[in-house]
Amino acid sequence: MTNVGPREFQRFYVAMKALAVRDGRLLLVRESTREGWWELPGGRFDVGEERLDPRDVLRRELSEELGPRFRCEIGAPTLTWIRPVRHEVKEFSFVVAHLCTQIGGEIELSHEHVDYRWVDARETFALDLAPSYAEPLREFWSRHAAR
Repeated sequence: MTNVGPREFQRFYVAMKALAVRDGRLLLVRESTREGWWELPGGRFDVGEERLDPRDVLRRELSEELGPRFRCEIGAPTLTWIRPVRHEVKEFSFVVAHLCTQIGGEIELSHEHVDYRWVDARETFALDLAPSYAEPLREFWSRHAAR
């Protein structure tokens, strides 16, 4: 048996995101940051939410970001990936994206986002996507188109 030494561990925030679909189109939101990248709605677990059902964390985040009237059915986790939070301090989020279907309500954006769009696959990649989003969204569209 070869001794390979201690393993290096990386720390992550955990983020829940919604692959919210309506009429075959995906909901993307534009960050209010200087960069203005497009991303999926959702966010990180808050302290004290560790024992909650992850779907409840996603529901809270969607209510905060899209307003209390937006309603969707939250399905199973569909994709996971790692997203840089802040490059300068090497912080990352482990992202878990759930397939969701909008079932009603209007969107009322919070201060975190300045715009939203329901996009198809072609429109998705014409936007300035947040770092690390392109590959998971390609995977989403390849799976979604196969349905």
